[in-house]
Amino acid sequence: SGTVNFTTSKVSSPPVSTSFGSNPTNASIFGNVMYTPTAVDLMGLPYENPFDRSSLYYRNNNDIQNPRWTLENAFVKNNTVRTFGKGQIQYELNKNFNVTYRLGFDNYTESQEYSQNRGGIQAPNGILRTSTGLNSILDHSLIASYNKTLNKDLSLTVDGGINSRRLSYSQTGLYSQQQLVFGLMNHGNFVTHDVYGEDGSSLNYERQTLSTGVFAQAALDYKEYAFFNIGGRNSWSSTVESANRSIFYPSASISFIPTAAFSSIKSAKGINYLKLRLGYATSANFPSPYSTRAALNIATRSFLSNTGTPINTNSIPNLLPNPNLKPELLGEVEAGVEGKFLNNRLSADITLYRKVSKNQILSRSLDPSTGYTSQQINAGSVSNKGIEIALGYAVIKNKNLVWQLDALYTLNQSMVSDIPAGITQISTGGYTNLGTFARNGSPLGVIMGYAFQRDPSGKTNQRLVDASTGNYLTANEISVLGDPNAKYRLNGISTLTYKQFSFRLQVDYSCGGSMYAGTAGTLLGRGVTKDTEFDRALPFILPGVDNNGKQNTVQISATQAYFTNTVAGGAADEASIYDATFIKLREASLSYSMPAKLLEKSPFGSISFSLTGSNLWYFAPNFPKYVHFDPEVNGLGVGNGRGLDFLSGPSARRFGASIKVTF
Repeated sequence: SGTVNFTTSKVSSPPVSTSFGSNPTNASIFGNVMYTPTAVDLMGLPYENPFDRSSLYYRNNNDIQNPRWTLENAFVKNNTVRTFGKGQIQYELNKNFNVTYRLGFDNYTESQEYSQNRGGIQAPNGILRTSTGLNSILDHSLIASYNKTLNKDLSLTVDGGINSRRLSYSQTGLYSQQQLVFGLMNHGNFVTHDVYGEDGSSLNYERQTLSTGVFAQAALDYKEYAFFNIGGRNSWSSTVESANRSIFYPSASISFIPTAAFSSIKSAKGINYLKLRLGYATSANFPSPYSTRAALNIATRSFLSNTGTPINTNSIPNLLPNPNLKPELLGEVEAGVEGKFLNNRLSADITLYRKVSKNQILSRSLDPSTGYTSQQINAGSVSNKGIEIALGYAVIKNKNLVWQLDALYTLNQSMVSDIPAGITQISTGGYTNLGTFARNGSPLGVIMGYAFQRDPSGKTNQRLVDASTGNYLTANEISVLGDPNAKYRLNGISTLTYKQFSFRLQVDYSCGGSMYAGTAGTLLGRGVTKDTEFDRALPFILPGVDNNGKQNTVQISATQAYFTNTVAGGAADEASIYDATFIKLREASLSYSMPAKLLEKSPFGSISFSLTGSNLWYFAPNFPKYVHFDPEVNGLGVGNGRGLDFLSGPSARRFGASIKVTF
């Protein structure tokens, strides 16, 4: 069997945000708009020098790139071609024993381009960066299965096999500067070329990992209402040294179906199905590649000598290798009950769990005087406990029309422990003085940064004000500013199906959790939203106390109040901590599946078409109204650094169309 997907998408801004997407070009547009007061009409001022087409801006010295010029002269392109599929061959040795070989592959090529014409402020001579990445995933599995009815009450199933998974990624790229002819984006139209991007990272590299595993599991079935499962897997990975490459992780579970054991409790209009389950499972997580051995950075033309001679350099990476790095071991105990009721129109699934991750792979910061800035280590344990409740109800259920409503409630609480003595906290994302950290006795990934100083008497928790300036004082050391983890989440899904058509809506609600939102703080500080427009002409006295515990009476200007005492003016990070509660229309989709009768004489198993839209609307009630900020914006991308925004471009509203074909 095989599957081929063809997908195209268009990105635009959400209806409640400024119309900029999340990419380097649009992020720079957004950043420059922040520096423009609302009283300045950019659309009524020139943005381009008519003689050389360079950027013009109203500020002194023309020191900021005009957002309109950026929009016209900076470009981001991305093109992805992806092919994936799967297939299997099965051979029956006898009625109880068979062997299966499975093959899966996923290949994609991604071409990216970032360019800007000459005449800008950030890159006055023009730049062009292109890269092409080739990603390949190849997965093999050989599985042997044995099924045997031992007697009229017992049956046994045993599976075992071997799996191999290879991940390969290679990228080639070029970064060029000093554009000759304005408007022509071709590397041949630039004077200098480099294999390192504008941030110093290499545009040419390869990365490969290989993981293999052997596994086995057995399932015992008693009268089809009591089940016992036991299994285990041993994995090896190339990302650690040979002494640490092997790890074994077992699993076991039991389940009981009362409705099958006691038919008297089962009825059409009452309980249709009921299942109780209890299980223990473990899994492993291996570190990223190239963290255990010393490496050498080779750079050509790092700089030119005073005579113009290109200098080539060799250097060591900032990451200190750790040959003793081991994989994480994750264990989970789970108990649950699931059932169906009212002629299978109502379903419920309740799960309680507790997860413990040992030998966490964390990045420890190092003093740069050692020659390195970080090292990956195994440190600490993280426990997660929570509950998941899934409910579903078929509002309409007939031959041609089905309307299904589903809801999911999730609550999770984490706690860090066993970080070695002498290590106060370990960074999990962000920066040394503002980021997320693992600390003993705290949830994983708490946000730490500089807070405002507080009443030194300890009688109140009021902010401390400098008696000579009337401004808030910032603490000398970083502290915990908030927990980015939500208190709980709700997801609601509506699926309406009519014959071959299906319309699906998903709405998400996230309650609580803190966020450092540098974008929101800067917008407020600079007064470029309506939230503060009526206050900008007023004098202020900031609420707080002086060193003697007396209420502040120093009057300051609106500029001092909003600019100096927010992140825009370099104040404490605490000024941009917000409650990240939000409600969001996550996705809407319309799909059509061709009737099976039309495909009977064709080589196709199925053909379906779909139109989708995501992030169509959101509302964050605890952010200032006109900031229009999406709390799911993440300045660090996918990873452990949750709840951090460093002047990121707004989230994107996406539209897509796809065709799915199976053979």
